[in-house]
Amino acid sequence: MISLKDIRLKAFVKDKTKDILLQVGRKLVVEKGVDALSARKLATAANSSVGMVYNIFGTMDNYIMEQNVITLTELYDKMESVVLSKNPFNNLNRYADVLTLYIETNPNLWYLLYSSQLSVNAKRSSCAKARVIKKIDILIATQALKLIKGIGVKEKRLVIKVLEMSLFALSGYLLGNSLNSKSELNRGNLCKLLMNTYMAGLASLKGNK
Repeated sequence: MISLKDIRLKAFVKDKTKDILLQVGRKLVVEKGVDALSARKLATAANSSVGMVYNIFGTMDNYIMEQNVITLTELYDKMESVVLSKNPFNNLNRYADVLTLYIETNPNLWYLLYSSQLSVNAKRSSCAKARVIKKIDILIATQALKLIKGIGVKEKRLVIKVLEMSLFALSGYLLGNSLNSKSELNRGNLCKLLMNTYMAGLASLKGNK
């Protein structure tokens, strides 16, 4: 009969192996790109086995999902640490600066998130991923809603969702700038410009109600 001690030891070893696989895979993506992330290459780099990878994560899609949660959590932590001013417009721009810097510093990790999210076969977000996205939304919403007071609850939710989708879509420009150092276009400023234009458009709509 298996003892409770053996069960706990097995769970501990599995958790440690999981952490190692995530750390090694993250390093692979950073140094060699998304194409380097396969079960076989991951197992080899981590001195593990393909069977262990699938035993822990089930599928590589699940593995990538966990990597994306880590990426979003890192982004949230950086956004959450921003020193805010009394001006919500300036605060939104500071969040845009954080997003820009994070993507340009971690282009391969963001591309892993970006490409998997936009894939035709992309699955619904995991609960963990959805929770982190919601936390990021709340940071942005707190500042954005200060600029667009006077609209209904449903409209506010739609506004924040559209803003989230717009920023995510625009992050593709930041990836292009990071992967092409010779580009003459300052894509970070373009991202901020389009976001600001979006907010100005919302203000105009509010004024015309």
